[in-house]
Amino acid sequence: MQDFAKALALCAAAAMLGGCAGAGAVSHPGIGAAGGLSAHKAQPAVTLPQHVIVIVQENRSFDNLFQGFPGADTQSFGYNTLGDQVPLTELPLGTQYDPNHSHGSFVTEFRAGGMNGFNHEQCTGCPPDTAYTYVDPSDIVPYTQLATQYAIADHVLQPNEGPSFPAHIYLIAGQSGSPSSHWYVSENTLPSHKPPSNCLAPSNHTVEQIDMTTAYPGVEGNAIFPCIDPPTILDELDHAGIGWRYYTSSKGSIWTSPFAVSHLYNSPTDRARVVSPETTILSDIQAGTLQPVSYVIPRVQNSDHAGPTKPTGGPTWVASIVNAVGASPYWQNTAIIVTWDDWGGWYDHVTPTHPTNPFGGNPDPYEYGFRVPLLAVGSMAKAGYVDHTQRSAAAILHFIEDVFGLPSLGELDAQTDDLFPMFAFGQKPRAFKPIATGKVTIESLKRLPPDQTPIDDD
Repeated sequence: MQDFAKALALCAAAAMLGGCAGAGAVSHPGIGAAGGLSAHKAQPAVTLPQHVIVIVQENRSFDNLFQGFPGADTQSFGYNTLGDQVPLTELPLGTQYDPNHSHGSFVTEFRAGGMNGFNHEQCTGCPPDTAYTYVDPSDIVPYTQLATQYAIADHVLQPNEGPSFPAHIYLIAGQSGSPSSHWYVSENTLPSHKPPSNCLAPSNHTVEQIDMTTAYPGVEGNAIFPCIDPPTILDELDHAGIGWRYYTSSKGSIWTSPFAVSHLYNSPTDRARVVSPETTILSDIQAGTLQPVSYVIPRVQNSDHAGPTKPTGGPTWVASIVNAVGASPYWQNTAIIVTWDDWGGWYDHVTPTHPTNPFGGNPDPYEYGFRVPLLAVGSMAKAGYVDHTQRSAAAILHFIEDVFGLPSLGELDAQTDDLFPMFAFGQKPRAFKPIATGKVTIESLKRLPPDQTPIDDD
């Protein structure tokens, strides 16, 4: 594709600041015995990371963000409900258009597996076919550098079929329900998902749920206060005495999932592990106080979330965290995983499948969603590697469990692999090459004031 060739040319022009490796190696898909997502259990490795950093960005499908990436499975067109082929057109990363990405929006776009309902996407003030677009590659050069220098996975499904509030809960719990309940949180909070929107929310705030015993597309309702109580990977780390921190720009945000979990929110010890502002991660890396597991949630301007605020800082924000690790002793023993919480309403051509319903009976009404990108970065990540393994983003939980010897949560983490195919554990750690970030520096990010900018949409 011409546009991605342009981005790679820009990447080459930045070689003096870090360079870009070629993207050539491709893995083989890992399909489970029943034809579902791979649930590969890694063999013991010689060397495993001592630190894992999970960076969660916002609202991009794979076709939308990495369209035309060399060696990856992308498609430059889709189909609409009339059977017409619709070419994907280019939009800037900072576009004001923000397609809806509620569960209902997923159902509309998915169209019972037809993958042709994107022309009926709700998008206030948007031109027709806004969902059939991709990001200008020249706007994401740092992401291109990371993907070509390290490993990118192109068949990672969003665990849930809905927006950010439940999506972020899935990334720490592999589900979005409370024990002994067949109702899972499925939407964002009401009457507004502006902070505070979790356990910190006013008492009149509610969130819709979905009945997991009903057949797809499920029955939504049974609204509750947005504070649930699932077991999480953070509990497993606590029980094993392994430190963690969750860096966020706003503790009351729908993106701050530990404060959507009652027992974490009510624990003084765990509350203290939720750190704001999110730029504290940079100071902790430099000070040598990085915990074994870190989750990093951006401010809106650095989130990749489309909308009226037109955020564009995501690529340099992510690259700056990588550069901070690369300039520190942590580089030798740290794995950095970058993913996007949901698909954002944007087109993707790969048809998602349903996992095993945890309540049996009907097909799962809420899992899995469309593809989201995932990058594996660090001295142990494979170089220039495109991984086609079929998995969900709950593989991040499986990865943390296998790296630190933790038990499985037994949720979607148990139905997918552990991301180990994206790494070359036991081999000599690779030398660090900085990623170009232009005028954005680690020090300039550390000087940013705390940010409480409300999320404009889902």
